[in-house]
Amino acid sequence: MWRKLSLAAAIAVTASPALAVTWAYIGKNTYGSVYEVDNDSITRSGSVVTFHLRVRYGPDGPKGEADGYVATRRADCSNRTYSDLTTDYMKDGKALRTTGAEETRTASPQSIAGEVLKRVCGS
Repeated sequence: MWRKLSLAAAIAVTASPALAVTWAYIGKNTYGSVYEVDNDSITRSGSVVTFHLRVRYGPDGPKGEADGYVATRRADCSNRTYSDLTTDYMKDGKALRTTGAEETRTASPQSIAGEVLKRVCGS
């Protein structure tokens, strides 16, 4: 019986993030791509924030098989750096492929990355 309860609990925990997605509009970049953050995914540990970011490519965005991506991004609010831990490249709402951790970048305040950090860092 405990095995069935454990399995049911594991399935419920695994499935629940997909149901709780609340995308909040941040803005567009110079290519018209739309940037949104899942407010329910934001977690903090000191100055470090981890969250889900969705980007839907605009008309002048990257050309290719994907029409956007969903990334798990970690940012250090103290120095405005960020990196994507994983990125799912999407097409019509379905993941085409997943990539791993990317290099750390610094967000300038005037960029869309800076706007994203402003929202998740609260400054």
